Amino acid sequence: MAALDLALFHVPIQRKERTFRSKEELTLDYTDTELRARYRFGREGILFLSDLVRDRLTRQTNRNHALSVEQQIMVTLRFLASGSFLQVIGLDKSTVSRVVDSVLDALCEKRNEFIQWPTNLNQTKAEFYEFAGFPNMLGAIDGTHIRIKRPHHDEPSFINRKGYPSLNVQAVCDAKGRFTNINANWPGCCHDSHVFRTSQVCAHMERNGNWENGILLGDSGYPYSYGSQKGNQNSNGLWNPTQHLHTAK
Repeated sequence: MAALDLALFHVPIQRKERTFRSKEELTLDYTDTELRARYRFGREGILFLSDLVRDRLTRQTNRNHALSVEQQIMVTLRFLASGSFLQVIGLDKSTVSRVVDSVLDALCEKRNEFIQWPTNLNQTKAEFYEFAGFPNMLGAIDGTHIRIKRPHHDEPSFINRKGYPSLNVQAVCDAKGRFTNINANWPGCCHDSHVFRTSQVCAHMERNGNWENGILLGDSGYPYSYGSQKGNQNSNGLWNPTQHLHTAK
């Protein structure tokens, strides 16, 4: 009835003034120190990521308030740094969720350009020896627990030994700290040795016998050997990597 009365007397309906999301937080007009505090990346890093996925994330729209590629990257980095949609100021949760999904999908498509197993094994071993004095090393391996929200299904499998839900992510890197392999397939309850034993890295080392006895270096979370307990040794006393994983305690 109220709406009818307003129409009869030609009273204009008072519409709520439109408000647009604030982009004040999503700007590169900060110092590198301030950007790193918010996004864990400086200006150069944010621009590098933006250029990497620009073709995929550029919005084909004439809307004045569409997020730029740089802003989408900063939204995603802010979410990853804080673990909360609410920490992305000025945007609603659904928008943040869509942006994060799009950016992560675009970055994952580029993973093979940056995460590659070494092809020049002699160079890799030389770099490790120069860096740390370890001979015959192809990589350093370790697992890290990435905290996640409690899953709705099979929650106990994701609870790690410290009592919180996580993924046990295995990573291998070279002497320069570059990732050469990442395995994020297992929940937090799985031991590092199990993650390795079921990984492509282990299968690759067991399948290929022409690695010139290169080794991976890990901590005591990894058993000293896989396969035959007797093992094979070559003339210089190094264990055959097709059956063994060297560990450092």
